[in-house]
Amino acid sequence: MVITHTVIKNEDAEKHLTEMEKVQLLRLLNKVKAGRASEGKQAVNVYLIVNTDESYAPDVVQILKDNGHWERVHDPDQAEFIQDGDVLVLPETEVGV
Repeated sequence: MVITHTVIKNEDAEKHLTEMEKVQLLRLLNKVKAGRASEGKQAVNVYLIVNTDESYAPDVVQILKDNGHWERVHDPDQAEFIQDGDVLVLPETEVGV
């Protein structure tokens, strides 16, 4: 599975971010929203989120597999990363290429 979305629980953002960080996060989210709109896409999507520790998560995974939304697929527009414990290791990128 390729992780294609980043989810931050609103409660966690409220609890762990400073007021300045919340402003910066909102600025970044608005920039993404404007970019999507400029591409003719819906600016804001609404998603269903399932925690993997829920008892019904395997059923949801099976539904995704049955509908072709779970298998690993290379997407050059998606950054792939490795999670090492509680550290998110982002891929190296070449600047100016």
